[in-house]
Amino acid sequence: MPVPSHRVAERLAHDFGTSTPPMLNTLERLKITPQVDPERIHAAILIAARGNYSLFQDALEHAQVDWRDLLDRAGLADDDWAQVLRGELGEDAP
Repeated sequence: MPVPSHRVAERLAHDFGTSTPPMLNTLERLKITPQVDPERIHAAILIAARGNYSLFQDALEHAQVDWRDLLDRAGLADDDWAQVLRGELGEDAP
C-alpha cells in the first residue's frame, strides 16, 4: 500500500486542516491496483472531495470499486492527467 506523496499530503492538509492525520492514514491503507499511479488515485480522491469529508468518503469508495470512474470524475482520466495533476498539486518535490 503506497504512501501518499508529499504534494498529496500538503493538499490534504490545506483542504482538511486538523483532520489530516487520520485521513492520511486512510489513504496509506488504500489498496491500489498496480495498473495506475498511486499518486493519481490519491489526488483524484482529494480533487473529487473538494474539501468535504463526506465527498472524501465517497471518493474513497469509488477508488475501491471503480477507480476509472473516479479518475474521470476528478479530470484525471485522459492522457494529460500528469499536467492536470501539476495544476492541482504543484510540481513534484525534487
